[in-house]
Amino acid sequence: MSNAQTPFSTLQRRTADEVAAIKRHTSKIERHLDLRDFILSKTQFPSRTLDEKVLSAFQEMSESCRQRSGQIPLGNWMPLSVLSRDLNVTSGAGMLTGKLSANPTNSLLPHSAVVNGGAMVISGLSGQTYGLSVVDPNLDVSNGWIPEGAPAPAAEPQFENSVLQPHRLTVSVTISRKLLHNASVDVDALVRRELVSRFSYAIDAAAVNGTGSDQPLGILRHPDLDIISAGANGAAPAYQHLLELEHNVLSRSGGDSLSPTYVMSPKLTKKLRGTPRVSGGDRIIMEGKDLLGYQVRTAPNMPDNLVKGTSGAACSALLFGDLSEVVIGFWGPAAVDFIVDDYTLRKDNKIKIVAHADVGIQARRIGAFSAYKDLLAS
Repeated sequence: MSNAQTPFSTLQRRTADEVAAIKRHTSKIERHLDLRDFILSKTQFPSRTLDEKVLSAFQEMSESCRQRSGQIPLGNWMPLSVLSRDLNVTSGAGMLTGKLSANPTNSLLPHSAVVNGGAMVISGLSGQTYGLSVVDPNLDVSNGWIPEGAPAPAAEPQFENSVLQPHRLTVSVTISRKLLHNASVDVDALVRRELVSRFSYAIDAAAVNGTGSDQPLGILRHPDLDIISAGANGAAPAYQHLLELEHNVLSRSGGDSLSPTYVMSPKLTKKLRGTPRVSGGDRIIMEGKDLLGYQVRTAPNMPDNLVKGTSGAACSALLFGDLSEVVIGFWGPAAVDFIVDDYTLRKDNKIKIVAHADVGIQARRIGAFSAYKDLLAS
């Protein structure tokens, strides 16, 4: 079945089934999932006898991904759920990722602010594009009450269309052969953490501020994003700015948001934690882990170098909206193509580990978001 014929809800169910199947399989072979032996098996001259059960376990998972997706990897398919298993999430001030979403697919990238803020993850995509069609929530029903015998007013739903397109996402980790043979270092956890955190960072960066060329177009660069001006030359963040963002988003959604979220940089977070709600007051704008009762995601890749008037490159962005409207699609399985390069850095006695995935990121309804791009956080 082609992507054009596959409903979004069907893709969601298939992705959840894929993740659940991999996790069930992993629970049976977890003790054999050690990347140290797997990486050594891909080198030309392994220094010791390898555990065949380890190699078989990784091969089984790769073959399962291939059969489900029909996609053949250059190296081995490594499911994201396997890479991210048992990784402890460090929450910056309790806000970087916080409590993980109940959606099982969102645990694939535990370090991602956007994914764990509610973004939807789907896999199994193929072809050049996947269309995302949604109904515009601004449907006027104000004339629904009518006198007896009068004709019912016509109300035609309006559809919004956005498109997911695949972009190649590549991250790499370099380790020394000495480290690979150091029994006191947990190479498996080290490599997995590095790959997952770099994938998460790259996805967040593209989702919020992607250029739209080699990477997906981010929300902040979308031409139809509702951008509110704080001032001709920018302005220090104030409590009123939060109220304006909330009003603009909720007035369009009718209050119907699954995952309303503020997204900001650590620099802006620090500023809000030291700014009173009213001049001379005791209440600080950001006293806990939320703002106006909404969750906060602190993303290091939110820009702090924007220009407005005479401000120089000193303006920070503040985004508010429904992160469940963000769709992250994987062409192929919810996995990375895991390649061990034993040749490129051989003269330096190092091994390069490369992970590829074709990923598309798109906000289905850009009207679900509003932003400032001229807040002075210094």
